[in-house]
Amino acid sequence: MKGRRPFVSCLSRTRKGTAALLLLAAGCAEGASGTPLAARAYARAYAPGEVVRVEVVLDPAAKRPAGEFGKAAMTFVEAARTETSVTWTAWAVIPLDVAPGAVSYRVTATRADGAASSVSRELTIEPKEFPEQRLDVESKFVNPPKAVLARIDREKKKLDAIYGRRTPLRPPDAPFVRPVPGEPTSEFGTKRVFNGEPRSPHPGIDLRAATGTPVLAAGPGRVALASDLYYSGGTVIIDHGGGLFTIYAHLSKIEAKEGTEIAEGASVGLSGATGRVTGPHLHWGARVGGSIFDPRALLDAKLFGAPTSSSSEPAAPVTP
Repeated sequence: MKGRRPFVSCLSRTRKGTAALLLLAAGCAEGASGTPLAARAYARAYAPGEVVRVEVVLDPAAKRPAGEFGKAAMTFVEAARTETSVTWTAWAVIPLDVAPGAVSYRVTATRADGAASSVSRELTIEPKEFPEQRLDVESKFVNPPKAVLARIDREKKKLDAIYGRRTPLRPPDAPFVRPVPGEPTSEFGTKRVFNGEPRSPHPGIDLRAATGTPVLAAGPGRVALASDLYYSGGTVIIDHGGGLFTIYAHLSKIEAKEGTEIAEGASVGLSGATGRVTGPHLHWGARVGGSIFDPRALLDAKLFGAPTSSSSEPAAPVTP
């Protein structure tokens, strides 16, 4: 993990701008070994459709922390351990429909002696608008025939089960890489209209990629799915731990093996035009559980602790 500035005093200040962090509750507390209990949030931006990485530093004898981001529970995964501290990481998503203003998160920890500690912080969410896109596709992908409804239902249940997992894989601690070099042809969060009928917002980005273009794993993890699906065609889903997933869809060939570990930059398959498409491309998506976010956030060093006006704030201590 990247180095951190040690916490030396209790500070509370407000920074103006998109990444403002407002301290709601803070005090000074130390674990049994004298290590401060600290929490900090990182993000590319604080806006709808963005992912937030929450990092907590605890005494090694403390139990796994728990937390909520807005109304959603966060799952913490051990990211690093030394003789004096353990760093835990959790992922959270700012929903597409969140109103501008304040959204809070809270972290609770229990030390070995049973003492409960908690900290709450508030993030200032800036407004964001998403475009509309109208597409014409085969009618069977807008109003599927009865013969495929059972298949669609089975695939939905399988995907729901995958996104419901919270595996303890060690979380990535560095920016991801692009799965293909092509530029976006469709934006994340776009309000989509297929054959004149409104559908759910676009849950990822479409990247230009001719059929047969190698598609790379954007980050390390475990292959949770490698299969052909009705809507997304040849699809690979990578579990990065703690509820974080990336999705690679419309592949003409799948090369990743379901259930196996995969390294960043390893091939997941070849791009194509399978499933509901208007032409060859790669659909690249990202989720924390069932909540979608713009996968390009994973490419930004600020999400992983690069100094910014927000991430350079002194960590908020977790207080009894």
